[in-house]
Amino acid sequence: MARPQRAVRNLRNEDGQSLVLAIGLCAITLLTISVVLAASAVNLKARQLLSIADGAVVAAVDEFEFLADNGNPRIQLDQQRVQQAVQQYLSDVGAAGRVENLRIGRVQIMPDGQGANLQLSGSVQPPIVGWLVPGGVPISVESSARTVLSR
Repeated sequence: MARPQRAVRNLRNEDGQSLVLAIGLCAITLLTISVVLAASAVNLKARQLLSIADGAVVAAVDEFEFLADNGNPRIQLDQQRVQQAVQQYLSDVGAAGRVENLRIGRVQIMPDGQGANLQLSGSVQPPIVGWLVPGGVPISVESSARTVLSR
């Protein structure tokens, strides 16, 4: 009979152990949710920045000059006009208010003079875990567009 009493005493010593397990599982679940939420916010803001870059580079390549070279018509882009078109587009759509620390990294005309490349960068302050990265998470996107002359 000594055995059943010892087993009952051992079970009484285990009281409260499931509460620690439940608290640990809740903490892990909340941490996982906050990390997924932060990653989703960064991805969403990067896609938004890419959309802004796409619009800006398309607006920039519309600033072409039409040249007739000995009967061979062609399009030529000017670096300064392309740069101004990008800045004007970003101002018109209010991009600085939509993306923190928005910067134009590079505006470059393609070697054939009929297209342009644009690099924009900014930062994202992720929700919940933003205090871990006080400067925000840096994001950078590149976009390119071409203007084609067709008959």
